[in-house]
Amino acid sequence: MGKAFIFTLDAILAIIVCSILFVLTYHVLTKFQYSVVRTTELDDVCSDVLASLEKNHTLQNSIYYSRTSDIREVLNNLSSTVCSGIVIYSSQNAPLLVTQRADCNCTGSRSLVVRSFVIPNSNGTLSEYLAKMEACYR
Repeated sequence: MGKAFIFTLDAILAIIVCSILFVLTYHVLTKFQYSVVRTTELDDVCSDVLASLEKNHTLQNSIYYSRTSDIREVLNNLSSTVCSGIVIYSSQNAPLLVTQRADCNCTGSRSLVVRSFVIPNSNGTLSEYLAKMEACYR
């Protein structure tokens, strides 16, 4: 009877220890994967926003007319959990236009994506610009 009790107690303790290790491992892995997915997702959002702003000529029009309202409208239409801002630089690395989503305070890690684009001038030459988008989760 004594050996059976010790064997049962040993099996129960092994099950408890394995269960605790399984739960802890699962908890750590889900947090890690979620963080990586969120960062990658934020990079993708920034890349997509900058690409669409270039393709629909919003960046070009913003530079021509020196206004950021169209860019700000796009930023304000992003998910309410995303805080973002865009700075457009000239080829001399001087900031030309700066806009940010209203009521944004980044507290976590940030994602930064830079996209270069060119705009044709009236004399047939091309001007180079950089659009830098920085974003984070609120």
